[in-house]
Amino acid sequence: MEPDGEGSGRPSPDTGVSDTGTDTRTARPPAADDFVNGGSLQRRVRAGHESWSLRRRVTSLLTVVAVVLVVAVSVITLAALNARDSLELQVESLTPAVSAVEQTRSAYLSQDHALRGYILTEDRDFLQPFVEARLQLTESRAELTALAESNPEVADGIDELLGAGTVWTEEFAEPALEKVNAGEAPTQEELQRGRVLFLELNRVSDSAAAQLQSEIDDARSGLTMATQQVVALLVLVGLVVVFLSVFLWVMLQQWVLRPLEELAGHMRQVSEGFYAHRISLHGPPEIVRLGRDVDSMRERIVHDLDEVASARRKLQEQSTLLEHQTEELRRSNLELEQFAYVASHDLQEPLRKVASFCQLLQRRYQGQLDERADAYIDFAVEGAKRMQTLINDLLAFSRVGRTKNFAPVDLDVALGDALSSLSTRLEEAGAEVTGDPLPTIQGDRTLLTQVFFNLVGNAVKFRGEEDPRVHISVERQGDEWVFCCADNGIGIEPQYAERIFVIFQRLHTREKYTGTGIGLAMCKKIIEFHGGRIWLDTGSDGDEQTATTAVTRSEPTGTRICWALPADTESEQGPEGEAVSHKGTAEPEDRVNSDSGVEGTEQAGTAPAEPASTAARQPVGTHVPGRDGDTPDDESGAEPSARTAYGGGTVPPGHGRGPDRGLDV
Repeated sequence: MEPDGEGSGRPSPDTGVSDTGTDTRTARPPAADDFVNGGSLQRRVRAGHESWSLRRRVTSLLTVVAVVLVVAVSVITLAALNARDSLELQVESLTPAVSAVEQTRSAYLSQDHALRGYILTEDRDFLQPFVEARLQLTESRAELTALAESNPEVADGIDELLGAGTVWTEEFAEPALEKVNAGEAPTQEELQRGRVLFLELNRVSDSAAAQLQSEIDDARSGLTMATQQVVALLVLVGLVVVFLSVFLWVMLQQWVLRPLEELAGHMRQVSEGFYAHRISLHGPPEIVRLGRDVDSMRERIVHDLDEVASARRKLQEQSTLLEHQTEELRRSNLELEQFAYVASHDLQEPLRKVASFCQLLQRRYQGQLDERADAYIDFAVEGAKRMQTLINDLLAFSRVGRTKNFAPVDLDVALGDALSSLSTRLEEAGAEVTGDPLPTIQGDRTLLTQVFFNLVGNAVKFRGEEDPRVHISVERQGDEWVFCCADNGIGIEPQYAERIFVIFQRLHTREKYTGTGIGLAMCKKIIEFHGGRIWLDTGSDGDEQTATTAVTRSEPTGTRICWALPADTESEQGPEGEAVSHKGTAEPEDRVNSDSGVEGTEQAGTAPAEPASTAARQPVGTHVPGRDGDTPDDESGAEPSARTAYGGGTVPPGHGRGPDRGLDV
């Protein structure tokens, strides 16, 4: 069945609206009764409304809301501007005018009292208030003149006041003052004339003050009215917003929420297992298309259920097969462990006897046979020793990761233990080993010591013409420590960066460099057992692993092998202080050299110092180091509880030490 996807152009059986929003219903001719009862118009309006998309409906509704809000805000703004104008008129113009009128009337009154006192007494002390009032009149008249120019509605009253004051001053005050200064007294008629003019001045000032007060009252009334209008408009806008919010909620309920609730009901029925239930919705075209898409999804689910059931049956069959294979693998691992046990006990004893008697033949009959016989005996002795080494290394390799008893390990101590085991070889080669202060991490001390032993031993073995120089560096990067072992040896080509970590892979012949090819494979297994990774730093720009470490300028430039281990946030101790240098035999005197008993054989596995009692039981001239707690007479497979001294600490016999692990590839 082909789903009714979006854009298919199919009409909805319920609304007749296609996926593209186009009304695909065929128009019919209007019936005669439609024009009588108006039914045709109502149906056309309803059909046109239903054809509107949800986007169009919401846009139209929001547009209406926006227009209403804009109109309301505009009206409120106009009312607020009117209120502001009324307030400015009252505060900035009318109130200062009333104050100026009062100051002018007070100044004229002071002049009148001072002038009459001077006329009666001819005492010039009365002129001081007259002069001060004149200065005050100059300021107040200038202020009134400015207010009259800026406020035409009060200009007439102010001009009348200023004119009355000028008439009183020119017709009475100044002539009377001149007569008194000349020694003449003003006549009674002149004094009466001055009284009349001053009364007129008072009347005019009262009239101007009353006019200004009337203007102030009008401004207050306008401010009150504008404030009431703003409040009323705010209330009206609030009511409109509430109405529009309710209307918007109702429309969203009708257009979106109700169809979605209907869709949810359909989906609940389908989720309860009624997969044959058909889903159809009514409403805007988008909702209708959504219903068709969900119904198409239901049909696809029904179609896919059969495939899921079939796949489940196949998965169950594969799971059963996987369980069977897992059981086979477990049984195979048990057999491998049994083989390792046999290899470490049953196979070593015949090899020890072969090596012992071959060495006896070599010492007793050397020089008595021909050269070919001596060569054959040498081959037999060397082969037996190599087989013993290989068996021990394989056993040690297989036991890495069998137990996980991690504890805080001071890597400085672990490095010192490894260098203590290598002290004889370091002294013979004239090697110098330096290192940064190393942190403390969670791990197995014996295994981590083995990593340092293998890497430093490789650096000494695969050296060039110069005296070996080895540097152990460390750097904290995020939540892990990144270590590097750099030397000035013969180096490794970048194309062998992966091969060197594969067990039994070698880059050189056994005649040129001894070993079994397990050293770096052992290092990789130990590092991965501790949750880390190890790699060869090739120095190429595209090497992501190389980019994780920075080359120290003081490091040698031969082989550089790096490894990363998780940082322990609880017990870690960050490196502090200066770098540590180990050159020659610069080790503590109490450290034991476990290589002192080896007769010219470089062990590629682990080689702990063998107990004296075990060495005493070996055949004359034979030295086979014990591995993983095994001695020639120990056939029980139990791990000894004794621990062998190892530098500044102790190492379980199950994890011995041996040289030359790294580049035995």
